[in-house]
Amino acid sequence: MKHLKLISLIVLLSSVLTCERDDLCPETTPTTPSLIIEFFDNATQDSPKNVFNLYVIGEDNDEALPGYSVVTTNELILPLRTDQDSTTFTVISDAVLDDNGNNTTGNEDIVTISYQREDVYVSRACGYKTIFKNVVVSVDGGTDGNWIIFTEAAYDNLTIEDETITHYFFYH
Repeated sequence: MKHLKLISLIVLLSSVLTCERDDLCPETTPTTPSLIIEFFDNATQDSPKNVFNLYVIGEDNDEALPGYSVVTTNELILPLRTDQDSTTFTVISDAVLDDNGNNTTGNEDIVTISYQREDVYVSRACGYKTIFKNVVVSVDGGTDGNWIIFTEAAYDNLTIEDETITHYFFYH
C-alpha cells in the first residue's frame, strides 16, 4: 500500500513539475483586438457626444452585436473578421424596434472597415492573434443621408494591435 501511495505521489509531482509556463494561456494575454471608436460632436469636435438608441448589426447577421441593441453610448467596440480583409456593420442611430425585436425605424449608416491582416505568434498555449494594418473606415448613409458626418483615424497608417486605446473618432 505504501508503494502505491509513493508511486501516485511521484506521478503527481512529475506532472506538476513538468508543466511549463507556456502550457497555459493567461487571460491577461492580449488576443486579436477589436476596433475601438469614440463618438464626438461634429459642431464641437473635442466634445464627446452620445449616440442615442444605437443598434449595430454585423454583416450576414440577423441580430444586434452583444451590447448594442438599442443603447446609448459614446463608444463602440467592433470585432473585425480575421478571415477577410474587410468587415461591414450596419450602425443605426435613433433605432426603434417593433414587438418582435426587429428594427422598424432609425437612421442607418453602413460602416465598412478595410485592412490588411497579419497573424502574429503569441505562444504555444495561446497560439496566434491577428493584427490589422492600414485600417481605413468608410461610411455610406444610403438614401436617408449620413448621421455619421466625419470619421478620423487616431493616427496615420493605423494598425490595430492594442485593445486599450481608441482607434477611430466618429463625428455626428
